[in-house]
Amino acid sequence: MYFLQVIKVIWFFFRFILKQRKYNDPLVASLLVPLYEQYNKELAPATLKKIRAYYCFGVPLVCEVYTRIYGRRMSEEERENAVLGGIATPLIDDFTDNKQISQEQLKSLLTFQERAKPATLEEAIVNKILCRLHGSVSSPEGFANAFDQVIKAQVESEKQMRRDLSREEILKITMVKGAWSHILFHYLIREIPSKQAIDVMYQMGGALQITQDIFDIYKDVRDGISTLATTCSDFTEFENFYTEECVKFCLMARQLPYKKSDLEFFIILFANIMARGIVALKMLEKLQEETGGGILPYEKLERKQLICDMDRPASFLKMIWYAYILVRE
Repeated sequence: MYFLQVIKVIWFFFRFILKQRKYNDPLVASLLVPLYEQYNKELAPATLKKIRAYYCFGVPLVCEVYTRIYGRRMSEEERENAVLGGIATPLIDDFTDNKQISQEQLKSLLTFQERAKPATLEEAIVNKILCRLHGSVSSPEGFANAFDQVIKAQVESEKQMRRDLSREEILKITMVKGAWSHILFHYLIREIPSKQAIDVMYQMGGALQITQDIFDIYKDVRDGISTLATTCSDFTEFENFYTEECVKFCLMARQLPYKKSDLEFFIILFANIMARGIVALKMLEKLQEETGGGILPYEKLERKQLICDMDRPASFLKMIWYAYILVRE
């Protein structure tokens, strides 16, 4: 049964990519081109690539899977909301990560009022998107609160630039940052999440943030960011902890009061994303053993030694197997 569901998930994923690719470019262009002309400037190529290649697929994918829990497909308005969220997300990340605007300017975005002339192109894009979303979502109040929590989590994550940050603090920051992002994405669809659904998304989002940090280990070491991965002295212990967090999500999700087949699809899809983290951790465990144990000697390691290649067939099959272990618990 599990492997049949995996085939359905893979088929859904490829159909989603094909459909979303046709949808993204016209919407992105309709939003950005007028602002490009107004500011006589364009987004940096690297930023635009992140938006088009990752976020404008990633956010709609999460939203589409959320709608499946409720036994339906995503509407055109919800798809538009999700793409707009995908455009805004990396720009807001850059505001905090690169200190492009002050905390006061960041807080001013929470008014959700269209400003006459934002100082920069990036602020203009985010301001336009947030005002548009705030006026179209089912719960403007819930959306505003979730967005506020995302901004607070982003500001709090600046502490990760400190070398003396404890792993307990890193874990708390990581879980909160990932959790509220995924709760915010739910507010882009029609249904208003219940307290139980928010708890599930909190657990899921935190686990997925850890997954992302595992794959970003090379970049985070280079940038001096302290994560659970970069500060890890025992990847086997880390894998055990991470697996427990992923299993906890699966168990919590099964308690949601929705159709069993819809929930299983939701759980299996996200379990496979999380299982990628286990594949990467197995690789890091081996590397840690080869280098004598303890925190990895990053200064002596090359990028290819820290990056897990999920395009390899062996890695893909391992992912499916580890996901099976997660969902059968």
